[in-house]
Amino acid sequence: MDDKHKHLPDLFDQRFREMVKAVDSFFDESIKQVNHFFQQSTIPVEVFESDKEVTIEAYLPNVKREQIRIDRSGNQLRIRVEDRYLHEVKDDEAHYYNRSHSISQKERVLTLPFAVADTASSASLNDDVLTIVFPKRQSSIDVIDVDDH
Repeated sequence: MDDKHKHLPDLFDQRFREMVKAVDSFFDESIKQVNHFFQQSTIPVEVFESDKEVTIEAYLPNVKREQIRIDRSGNQLRIRVEDRYLHEVKDDEAHYYNRSHSISQKERVLTLPFAVADTASSASLNDDVLTIVFPKRQSSIDVIDVDDH
């Protein structure tokens, strides 16, 4: 029976450790790629408020103004970035032609913390930061007089 055990690999043998390291490394790299994918598909934002306005700053690296669409409905704000890519390779001598077209989108929907005015908002893109400013809506409280009868 001792002969049988001599042919079995030791579980803590160097080859086993190397195999475990390789498998571990594979999963570490795979998870990094998944994290990178999800980070690329979201838009990081910060919301600031003052007494008179609400300011949203969105970090949009390497984005041009014409790629951005901003929509607001009630207190919901949607920032969407669309990237179109067209690549064409043509080689008449090799009788080769390849054309690829892709569209990628990322968006972020925010709930604004306070009611904002329907008009007079502004947006600007400077140094990879989209800044959107909304004036706060002035809440009007109707005072009702109570008559003595």
